Amino acid sequence: MNPALSVIAFTTLSGAGYGLLLWLGLLLPFHRQPPLPPAFGPVALILALALVTAGLLASLAHLGHPERAW
Repeated sequence: MNPALSVIAFTTLSGAGYGLLLWLGLLLPFHRQPPLPPAFGPVALILALALVTAGLLASLAHLGHPERAW
């Protein structure tokens, strides 16, 4: 089995982004120890959304006709 590089990138990037969103959703409301810097939440959220977007763009590159993705 030889998956395309874009499928590997999609799986890895979007999985990391959604995993980070999950941990943000679980840990930030409870203010887990150690205390986090004030900018941690927004920076981590932007990073998570960037990872998910990059993963979805990688899946778009895998399609035979990217214009049909929409």
